[in-house]
Amino acid sequence: MSGQQSLADAAVETLAAVRAMDNGIGLDNPERHVIRDLKRNAEALVADALRRARELAYAADAIRALHIPREG
Repeated sequence: MSGQQSLADAAVETLAAVRAMDNGIGLDNPERHVIRDLKRNAEALVADALRRARELAYAADAIRALHIPREG
């Protein structure tokens, strides 16, 4: 792949990797609890990052609305 990976591609790749973290881990696997805990933590991190990024986008919109006249 040439160039830098887009944010959208990185997000899709990361979400797919997180989803696959516990693939093939059965009830008889002694590491299942650790792996599933890692997956829960990864999901929480991604969800928190998305929420925080959206909050920043809302803040930017609010600042722009105060200082930049809207076209239309």
